[in-house]
Amino acid sequence: MDRREVISSLGISLASLGLPGLAHSQAFGAKQTRFTVSYPAGGVVDFAARTLAEGLQLSGGGVLVENKAGAGGNIAMEFVAKQAADSSNYGVFANSIFSTNPLVPQLASKSVDALKDLVPVAAVADMILVLAVSSQLGVNNLEQFLAKAKAPGQQLRIGLAGVGSPHHLAALLLERSTGIDATMVPYKGGAPMIIDAAGGHLDAVFTTIPVGGPMVAAGKLKWIAIAQPTTVKSLPGIPSLVDVFKGASIPSWIGVWAPSNTPPDVLNAMNVSINATVNSAAIANKLIGNGLEPLKLSRAETVDRMNE
Repeated sequence: MDRREVISSLGISLASLGLPGLAHSQAFGAKQTRFTVSYPAGGVVDFAARTLAEGLQLSGGGVLVENKAGAGGNIAMEFVAKQAADSSNYGVFANSIFSTNPLVPQLASKSVDALKDLVPVAAVADMILVLAVSSQLGVNNLEQFLAKAKAPGQQLRIGLAGVGSPHHLAALLLERSTGIDATMVPYKGGAPMIIDAAGGHLDAVFTTIPVGGPMVAAGKLKWIAIAQPTTVKSLPGIPSLVDVFKGASIPSWIGVWAPSNTPPDVLNAMNVSINATVNSAAIANKLIGNGLEPLKLSRAETVDRMNE
């Protein structure tokens, strides 16, 4: 089931480290390179952007990271699309800006066509979503959670780290696949959502390891399932929701985009720099340790992934 079928079935109505010298010099021009992030500080997209920037800075490229959250990522997307098309302006976004927002009228940008006004530079990492429950809910595994959620008169509160986000689609898919009746509570990013979940103001959330991990370690939340049809080495014994979702899944990944008329040689050079950085030992281990799977795709392969 592709993303269009998933969105349709849900009835959404929301409506470097060893870098080649030439590539490195082409990727970073005279101006300060800026990554504009589509979600608030403390979220997984922000974590990936800052980890990538850290690696690029170690290789000699200075990168400034700025957060422009809101409107399902459209504020950051529109900002980047309207910037000068040189080697200094890039956006670090979740794929939902391109795979979900344009398909939902209430989320589609009114001033920018993301698929025309931006061009992909590189895919950074797959984003693994994990279902976590508040420790105050009194369940220890997926079976207990579903039993409680299906109990007569029960309506669990599920937090959403952004309307239209992969987290939101996963929550809707869970609701539709299991027949549970949940109250969806939207937040402007993962960090404030996790605080409320840890305090018992939410019953469950789809989140990521870097965002939810500290509260799990503190005993405030519990991991009970992984949204993607995979397992995660850092979460041994946590099952996938692939059977619950009846084979459907929510492709979730983080990438880098630039204004559409940025010179191809600059884009190609930055692609080489990003791929070398995220797959270097230090940066890859940091990403993997926080539930992100580093990618190494050409610009053409990144376009193919956008169209999946």
